[in-house]
Amino acid sequence: MHYWISGSVLATLLLSGCSMWTTPEPTTATEIKKINELTIPKGLIAPRKPGQFDIPAAVAAGAKGEAVELKAPMQVLAVSTNARVEEDDKEVRVFFERNEFTGDLMPYLTTNLQEFFTQNNIVITEAANNSWQTDWISQFEDTGWWLWESQELTQQSKFQVLLEPKIHGRTAALRVAMLQHQYSQAEQPITAIAQRREEVHFLNRMIDHLATVEMEKIRAAKASLPDVLLTRAVNEKDEAVLLTTQSIDVTWNQLELLFEQVSLTVTDLNRTDYVYYVNFTKPDAGFWGSIWGGEEQPVLPIAEGEYQLHLSKTDKGTAIKWRDKDGKALDQATVYAIYDVFVAAIRQAKLEL
Repeated sequence: MHYWISGSVLATLLLSGCSMWTTPEPTTATEIKKINELTIPKGLIAPRKPGQFDIPAAVAAGAKGEAVELKAPMQVLAVSTNARVEEDDKEVRVFFERNEFTGDLMPYLTTNLQEFFTQNNIVITEAANNSWQTDWISQFEDTGWWLWESQELTQQSKFQVLLEPKIHGRTAALRVAMLQHQYSQAEQPITAIAQRREEVHFLNRMIDHLATVEMEKIRAAKASLPDVLLTRAVNEKDEAVLLTTQSIDVTWNQLELLFEQVSLTVTDLNRTDYVYYVNFTKPDAGFWGSIWGGEEQPVLPIAEGEYQLHLSKTDKGTAIKWRDKDGKALDQATVYAIYDVFVAAIRQAKLEL
């Protein structure tokens, strides 16, 4: 199909062509002004110029240099309660301190490190003098999707694990150093930053294992605490009280955990005088509780309303005095009945009270 343009329209286009297709004038580049170096007067010292934030020449020129690492750095995570790291430490290591859960530190660490190697199928090629050398440890990346999902090998590394105890035996450093490395797809050396990342990642895996072991020991120790430290007693005013061998600060904290078990809600408190103001509401098992059942929660043998719990230091520990909302002491029979409920709740919650 052909299209025709009339002569008047063509003339108009020819006449307006100068303005429609005018070539823009070339723009001149703006000259970048260089900032002169700071002139230091004679007799004065030039300020220091730290170089850790300098931009590498390759990056400044617009190209990525070989030593430039764009991934975020990794930190040694001392998640175990007896672990610590030293600030600005150049080595990839963590320090462990002996505590009540470790016993002798070196046997504790060596045993759990060997368990870590076994659980993670890490082959040890050489072990001597608190030093272990691993075989190739592979890293994989998930590829594909759904039914076609698979894992692809990305890199492999060999590490040396060192335990360095202090002379006194209460502290030991766990250190990791990479011995060999290879990428699966490229023949290139690993950068220093990437090498440190892999070392830190492997060290953090071991720290996490040791922290898990420690947590299990803490739970076992808590479960093996004396059944109940709370007893019934009478003070010098012939008032019935609950007596525990725990300190007043420990008792204060443990009581707050106990309140939820026995349907007591804290409405106010006086931390200076160690007084809790609580409100008691009888618990309701609810619809689902009646269907599914479960362990029955103990119920306090008192009327619903407001009460006061006064804590005081004694030569045997801490005394807990029960008062009504007006400050009047509860009778002995009621306090002793409260004791039975407290004991049942302490056993259920495994509290240190």
